[in-house]
Amino acid sequence: MSEGSNGPGAPRRVPQQHDVFAPSSANLSPTGPSTTEAPPTSQRRGLLTGAVVLSFVTAGFEVLGGVLWFLSGTRVGEIEAALGTGGDTGGIVVMLGVVSLFVGAAYVCGGTLALRHRGSVLFAACCLGIVLNLAVLVLFRGVAGLPSLVLGCATLLLSTLSAGRR
Repeated sequence: MSEGSNGPGAPRRVPQQHDVFAPSSANLSPTGPSTTEAPPTSQRRGLLTGAVVLSFVTAGFEVLGGVLWFLSGTRVGEIEAALGTGGDTGGIVVMLGVVSLFVGAAYVCGGTLALRHRGSVLFAACCLGIVLNLAVLVLFRGVAGLPSLVLGCATLLLSTLSAGRR
């Protein structure tokens, strides 16, 4: 009877080719990165990328809204001038359009700079966009500016979370 590695009476085991690379008790180093927890840099990059994408989407809404505000403000100004009411509602609406176009450009610049870890412009654009859209909600008592307000808040939240993980 031969004596194998499993004790007396057990058949002797012939080493296979794949057994050569099997870890031994002397080599207990892990074979690869742990898959249970993602590194914090990838989480930060995901939050930052989400904030940048939301800033570009919000910029689109702001630019579209700015163009619409500008066009409708000029039309309202023409109607006010034709009727002789003496009101300045058209001028206010045009001014809101110009500010909205500026905020849209700030969102694009802030999103681009946030990729280079300069999030202060994106933070300022979010705050300015939130203030502008809150003013529009209060002034016109409707839902104008609500999508941009919600997207601005989400962008601000994601950019703040990504900056906090640095």
